[in-house]
Amino acid sequence: MPDEKFGSKEGRLIYLRPADEKELGRVVAARGGYKSVPHLLREYLSRSLIPRIREGRCFPGRLLAETTGRASSGASGKSPTGGKSPAGDSAKGQAKSQARTKIQLGLESWAPVEAATKALTGALRRLEERRAREGGAGALPFCRCGEAEVVRAAAREIATWSRGGPPELFSQESACRWLGPSREDSAKEGASRREPGREPPHQVLPILPGRERGGKPVQYYITEEAKKRLKSKGAQLGQTGSDLARRATRMLIRRVEEAPAEALRHITEESRLYREPREGKTSGFQVYLAVKTKRRVERAVARLNQRPGRGDRLGQLDVLQAAARLAIEAPDEKMRPPLPGASG
Repeated sequence: MPDEKFGSKEGRLIYLRPADEKELGRVVAARGGYKSVPHLLREYLSRSLIPRIREGRCFPGRLLAETTGRASSGASGKSPTGGKSPAGDSAKGQAKSQARTKIQLGLESWAPVEAATKALTGALRRLEERRAREGGAGALPFCRCGEAEVVRAAAREIATWSRGGPPELFSQESACRWLGPSREDSAKEGASRREPGREPPHQVLPILPGRERGGKPVQYYITEEAKKRLKSKGAQLGQTGSDLARRATRMLIRRVEEAPAEALRHITEESRLYREPREGKTSGFQVYLAVKTKRRVERAVARLNQRPGRGDRLGQLDVLQAAARLAIEAPDEKMRPPLPGASG
């Protein structure tokens, strides 16, 4: 799976477990905002895993045991510590574990990943020294951590969460509950392992009867300049203008629900980014919203119009225009796609 476009990025080949790579593909297909598996991995590495490694909030022994060298991709029937793995007990299990998938990952700079590898190797060395002094059961993987191991750890965390496990797996003390070959090879087990009361992690726009695509089309009536800014900002963040408009719409709806007075001020402010609909022409910025989101917009409009002392009535057009302005004006960090395991 090649990266979408390297540009100035430096590409490396990384081997992943097929089950993990397949799960990442599902996340990309179902969770808006990510263009490809490499794009998802870049965002997750820079915004989640590497900061946690840098801050010492990962368990290095578990991470390296699951991702280091040949054992991480099933190229051997042995574990990193030299013992036999369950897959080595049968030819069938060994052949199944030997399958692996390669992706080409491009990063602007691999320096943060290299720093993370040094931090993990150093943490493992200190852990081994402490165990030698104080004693303790169980061996640690005698190995150096490389860039591939950090990337594989990111893939494993995303895939485990997608199958119903906890977010930020290698920062969880209970990580061992969610790892192992039986869980890696069966996507069907995901639903049964999902945490009680937890909704499925992905939201797909369902395709309505008689339509070719999911969601309902709405028009954001903004100027040509606003459209260009929205699309440009989306491209800079690895998304589309429609992705940003959808995310900003959900953000504004939450603001109406949680802080209606603040939301009302934003919606009723004048802006040079808005324009009126033109008679007989569909000249807005068209975006497909989930049916549920469309209904929430309608409820938000009704709620705002019920506030005491309201004069002019608001319409859906006002809320959508304000959402488009929010997408353009909000800090970039707020408009990035939510990471796997995060809400939004």
